[in-house]
Amino acid sequence: MPPPSPESAPPEAPPPAAPPGGERTTPGFALVLLVLVAAAASLALTRGLTAQAVPELGAADVGKPFQSTSPAGLKAARDYDVVDRGRTEVRRLEARSSVLSVYDYNPGVLVEARAALHEAFSELRATLARLEPETRTGTRARRAGPPESSLGLLAVREAFEKRLFPLEDEDFQALVQAHASRESQDAVDALLQHAYLSPVVASREELGSASALAVRQLGEGVERITSPSTPSVLDVREARAEVERFASLPGNLLPDAPAALRRAVLRLAKRLVRPDLTVNTAETEARRTAAAAAVKDAIIQVKRGQKVIGDGDLVTEDHLRLLEAMRAQSDQLDRVQVQLGAMGVVALLLWAAWSFQRRAFSQRRRPSRRDALLLSVVLVGVLAGCRLWMLLAEALHDRSGRIPLEALYALMPVAAGAMLVRFVLDARAALFFSVVASCLLGVMLGNSVPWAIFALVGSLVAADHIGRAKDRAGIFRAGVAVGLASAAVLAAFALADGKGTLQDTAVTAGFALVGTAIGVPMAVLALTPLVEVVFGYASDLRLLELANLNHPALKELIVRSPGTYHHSILVGSLVESVAEEIGCNPLLARTCAYYHDIGKGKNPLYFGENQKGENPHDCLAPAMSAVIIKRHVTDGLELARQYRLPRAVVDVIAQHHGSRLVGYFHHKALRELEQREGSPAPDEAIYRYPGPKPQFREAALVMIADAVEAASRSMPEPTREELQALVQRIINVVFSEGQLDECDLTLRDLNVLARSFLHTLEAIYHARPEYPPGAVGGRPQQLGLASVVAESRRAGGTPPARR
Repeated sequence: MPPPSPESAPPEAPPPAAPPGGERTTPGFALVLLVLVAAAASLALTRGLTAQAVPELGAADVGKPFQSTSPAGLKAARDYDVVDRGRTEVRRLEARSSVLSVYDYNPGVLVEARAALHEAFSELRATLARLEPETRTGTRARRAGPPESSLGLLAVREAFEKRLFPLEDEDFQALVQAHASRESQDAVDALLQHAYLSPVVASREELGSASALAVRQLGEGVERITSPSTPSVLDVREARAEVERFASLPGNLLPDAPAALRRAVLRLAKRLVRPDLTVNTAETEARRTAAAAAVKDAIIQVKRGQKVIGDGDLVTEDHLRLLEAMRAQSDQLDRVQVQLGAMGVVALLLWAAWSFQRRAFSQRRRPSRRDALLLSVVLVGVLAGCRLWMLLAEALHDRSGRIPLEALYALMPVAAGAMLVRFVLDARAALFFSVVASCLLGVMLGNSVPWAIFALVGSLVAADHIGRAKDRAGIFRAGVAVGLASAAVLAAFALADGKGTLQDTAVTAGFALVGTAIGVPMAVLALTPLVEVVFGYASDLRLLELANLNHPALKELIVRSPGTYHHSILVGSLVESVAEEIGCNPLLARTCAYYHDIGKGKNPLYFGENQKGENPHDCLAPAMSAVIIKRHVTDGLELARQYRLPRAVVDVIAQHHGSRLVGYFHHKALRELEQREGSPAPDEAIYRYPGPKPQFREAALVMIADAVEAASRSMPEPTREELQALVQRIINVVFSEGQLDECDLTLRDLNVLARSFLHTLEAIYHARPEYPPGAVGGRPQQLGLASVVAESRRAGGTPPARR
């Protein structure tokens, strides 16, 4: 029997990774999260606010005598700080008017104009050079020349005007007669630059009556204060007048050129002038708004016992503003009290439910910080969404009273929270969430028991059915089940209450059925990708995508490491069957098995399943071989980050060897030590994977299946007894090394695992019948390919495909 390859030894993993759900929740973290969630959730629970005993007076009471229950009139029961809205508004208007208008200065306008001028003249010169025989005589050539010449001039004029703008006929003729000379182009360019010596605005009306401007230069972030008067800033009309004035000075504009050309150049330069200073309305308004917001309110202080309005006094506008402010501050005091009470309700409910579920489950199954954070975010999101929908439903009901308010409330997708939690976590987390969310929804709806039960039944049904959903259609089937359950709850309470008409009951149940059946699945499908990205979870939909063998990572693995790919597929078959029997997630186990060894694709020939004769480890020291073997875990983690694999898959890559030894090379190092006396003992740390040990059951299944499948390859003719002994031996070794100490795999699970692995391995290595040589050679097409190859090898020949 050949020596076992390095793959046959129990492998290992890279630097310690966090547990699959992240760090365990500590009391401090739980307390902080409890306070935050209670504060956020209480905002949705505070629906009714108790008003203080402040008179409700309106515009209709102005000018009428105030009727007080006390002869002394209305006195302030405490100190009030009343905002003087009139004086505050005056101050804010003054602050707004003090902010300068912001203008953006764009030097690129001149650059673009000069570039367009250069391109237009260059193209015109080049075209005229080709048409020189026809264009030399100017107008006569256009009239008497051949049609090709006229068409050529027409085309070049269209191109020139497309670059700039339409020209007068005489201007274009002047340019053509001058052959679009560089002197004329430079003259236009010089006039244009002179026009932009100062910033140019569209018109003086745009500047208004401002005494100064805040000018920002685009691209540099420089801002300066500029006077809007001439010559600091010109408008387009003034800039063109300045161009004309400058051109009129002797010697400034082509003194030796024909008058027609000078006029054409001047008109061209004037028409090229465009504004390069534009008002930035958004920035100006933002600065003025900020200045106004920075103004503090003008406060009128009302002391305790001060008379606000006497009995029989005529009510004025000032009285109305004062009473309105007093009511607002009284409502704020009530809001604080209600808020504190709501926070207490939420905190107590969360504390009781959280404490129970932490103690009701084993240490390994306690939720992590990531789980707690997800539950908190989803809970607050569900309550906030329901609160917003209630406000919308009340507004819709006020506009059209035909639809019962309860029917609109029934459209709330409250069960989406529990369905989402069950979809990415587990059933116990969904149960915890369902209880808490349902109780809080009942409190939100006026301490309503029917609505709390409506939410609880819908959430439990959603969590139950989504656990069996393996695709999008399954999610919508779960939504239909939630809709039916929700409609049944509302119909049952309506019948038990004996209030409302049968029509209202039917409408409410119908809204619950249709709205929940559609809204809950759509909400879950919309939020699941976001939860996967933000929190790193892997839903079954995501796992199905990863389990597709056409995934780029697996396609690359089969090309670079076909043996490793086949090994991973077999490991996936081993773990999938046993995962379903012991209550694990079979899809997660199979997906993790597919990717657990993707790091071997970096150095495929150093692993036994990919070797074809030559073994590169024969030329390496055992320590170097061990380092290379362990490296496949680190490489796998790098590839996992590259392909953005979910956290659970990454954890299995890191944990599927635990802290075991690379046994083959450690044993080889010990043999070499025996042959060389006096040599130091090999450092065991070099040959041991750094871990961590498997933190969850799926990772432990992959670890054991990986070792079992690798070891079974070294068996030439495995029998049932040999396979059974191999499986049991590897399970015992892994268990005795303490590799399963940090996961929830029980002895019962190990017994089920042994039976399932044996059954699967028997199916893989089942015995095949021997065929007579004549049967194999006569009609091989009727036999399985594997049987033909095996028979050929037994006979010492070459398989048919290689002959």
